[in-house]
Amino acid sequence: MSLQVLALSLSFGFAVGFVVWFLLRSLREVQEEAEEAFEVYSSGPLFQASLPFIQYVGRRLDGTKLLLGLRSRIQQKLIYAGKSLAITPEEFVGWMLVWAAIGAGVAFYFASLLGLGPEMFALLVLLCALLPFMNLGEQVTRRQKAIRKILPYTLDLLCLAVEAGLDFTAALHRIGESLKNNPLRDEFRMLIRDINMGKTRGEALRDLEARVGLEELKSVVSALVQADELGASLGVALRIQSQELQRVRFQRAEKKAMQAPVLMLIPLVLFIFPLVFIVVFSPIGLKLWEQF
Repeated sequence: MSLQVLALSLSFGFAVGFVVWFLLRSLREVQEEAEEAFEVYSSGPLFQASLPFIQYVGRRLDGTKLLLGLRSRIQQKLIYAGKSLAITPEEFVGWMLVWAAIGAGVAFYFASLLGLGPEMFALLVLLCALLPFMNLGEQVTRRQKAIRKILPYTLDLLCLAVEAGLDFTAALHRIGESLKNNPLRDEFRMLIRDINMGKTRGEALRDLEARVGLEELKSVVSALVQADELGASLGVALRIQSQELQRVRFQRAEKKAMQAPVLMLIPLVLFIFPLVFIVVFSPIGLKLWEQF
């Protein structure tokens, strides 16, 4: 009887565990699809609380000429950061105004305590207003760095897939699924979508180059477009570009290794050498002080 109860308990436990695992997996897939379907610029509480005001500013500034050249710069940064579908340049200006208001509050607080002049007040407001733009530039740098890091490895896989007989679009889909936490996966999906919607391979690749803004990717796209126009093998072009990117990456690593000793002099001169001088010469200085 005890063995039957144990077997039934184990069977029931396995069944419950399987159901829970299946539900959690389904929930995770639904969450990922929802995140991909509705992209947000930031999930922070300040941005979410300020979203009605940001959208209002975006509607008021839409179609006006108040932004001048700032709109094109913000639009380019948003494209490079992969956030062009999440927020418009006008709404981003609203986000900058939110930070300007925060800066005004901080500046007023310090002005009441320290008696800051109007110049310092305006400087603090301006610096706080520029913080979102600086953060956007940092997002662009991180995204491009992540793509640059994995690009040679991805080209190797694409070359193997194309030489194995896969179509270029099928190879992109197969390789893109393996890039789970890299922005290059999203770019591959947009590239496949553009090709499926009727764009030529060259036009889709040019759009990919414009969205990422990497010099390394520009050379790869130029080689692939040229090979496509001339009817050459894409596998050969991918292999040559992969080898070239590996060489450039190795040269960049050598350059950073050669710069390391020079950069190490800064903490040595500022922090370590003064302490060494204090330890070595302080007894001598104390003895001279006692003598005189």
